[in-house]
Amino acid sequence: MQASISGFPIIEIRIHFSGIVYYRITNAKIQSDKLKQAMATMESLRENIGKIDGLVSSNLIRISETEMIGVAAYESKEHLEASQKEFNELMSNMMPYMAEAPEVSFGEGIFSFNS
Repeated sequence: MQASISGFPIIEIRIHFSGIVYYRITNAKIQSDKLKQAMATMESLRENIGKIDGLVSSNLIRISETEMIGVAAYESKEHLEASQKEFNELMSNMMPYMAEAPEVSFGEGIFSFNS
């Protein structure tokens, strides 16, 4: 039997990077009745998100019924900074589903473990 949280299966994700990686961490609270629409919108943005220069990966993690954390990894701080306008334009499509403005922080990867 696979473990799950709130009915969503827990999966293992392994990401391997070499060199310095910069991250955008987004904590977002979504309206409880808007999850399906929000995820459909994210899916519709997938191709455009994949075109962001220097974006290595992007993961959205649901941590409660109404809260998600997005973790986007970039090749460099410069790539992350250069993507801000494009990223904000894409994410403006998500605002109708948000319960409040997301909290965004940035940081340099300083430790990684891969088995």
